[in-house]
Formats: sequence, C-alpha cells, structure tokens
Amino acid sequence: MKKTLIMVAAILALSACASSGPPPPPTFIDATTTTLSAPPADKAQIIFLQPKNLMLPLAAVGIYDVTDNDMTLLSMLPTHSKSVHLVTPGAHRFMAGYGAHNYLMDANVEAGKRYYVVARFIYGMGFQLRPIRTTGKAGFSVENPDFATWVSKTRFVEKSPEADLLHAKYKVGNETAKAAAIADLLKKTPEQRAELTLNKEDAIAQ
Repeated sequence: MKKTLIMVAAILALSACASSGPPPPPTFIDATTTTLSAPPADKAQIIFLQPKNLMLPLAAVGIYDVTDNDMTLLSMLPTHSKSVHLVTPGAHRFMAGYGAHNYLMDANVEAGKRYYVVARFIYGMGFQLRPIRTTGKAGFSVENPDFATWVSKTRFVEKSPEADLLHAKYKVGNETAKAAAIADLLKKTPEQRAELTLNKEDAIAQ
C-alpha cells in the first residue's frame, strides 16, 4: 500500500530528476520576511529546520499540521532551509511527508514561546521530526555544536501556490499516508513516543 502513495514531496523529487521538458513549478519560494520576530503573546512559534539532505538536495519535505481531523500543508522544506509558524497554545500534531515515508510528532506548546524542530533525513526512510531540547550534549538539543549552524546556515522559505495545488490534487493519497503514519506511531513504546514529542519545557529563547 505504501508504495502506491503519492505525496507532494515525491512529485518534486521525481520531477527534479527528469532529464527533459521544462522544469516543474517550485513547491517552495524564498520567504518575504527574512528576520525572526519574537513570538506573540497569544501564540507559540515553531521553527522547522531542514539543515541537510545530501542525497536529494533539490527535493523538499512537506510539513503538515494534522491536528484533529485537519491536514494543512504548512511548508515545503528543501535542504538548508527553515520555515516559521505560529500556532495556538496547547496540543498539536505535525507530520513530515516525503514519498512513502511519513512520520508524526506530537506537541504541547505554550503561548509566547519559541520552539525548534529538525526534519531529520534518514537515508531511504524519509524525514523524522525531532524536537530540539534545552539540554543534552549530544543529538537534538541546543548544546549540540551543530545546532547554531542549523539555525544560521538555513534560509527562510515558504510554500508556493503550486504546493497547495499538488496537496489538493493528491488529497486522498495524503490522507492515506496520514493514517499509515498514525498506525506507525501507535506501535511505538511510550519511551519512543516521548522522544518524538515537543513539550512546553522545550521552549528556546534564541
């Protein structure tokens, strides 16, 4: 079943490899705002980072808000990029969609706070959303020496109108992918799910 799913990111990846014909319209564009504003008092600010994807640098991973029954395409992230989103405080669920591989991250965020999430590229397995913690010398935390580079060497991007058109065109396939991602999440242990959950205390000042 997974092999038959068509996601927006897969369309981009295949199109980027085409050797003939005009290039497809991009699914991402440079953001109009390139400075990071402070989060407003009534919203939480989440910054999604895609710091590296050496295998398919032109391909982009789709970031979706799949809270409740909704499925909203937030952004398309190519390598060395980031996107900023404001959400209401409380519980949310996000998905990284790339071809047949789609992964969920639960979140519980606080208004007026900033959070970081990395779209981690896993060879042959798509992208996994990993919350950045405030402590921890290795891996996904502000104490990782790579974190500063992830922030400084990524450019701000936004989804393009083409991305929304593709999302609507392949809505059924995207919903099927979402259901498969939920089933995969439910198979994980409580410890594994905790590792993939963004918590209120993960707020970062920088």
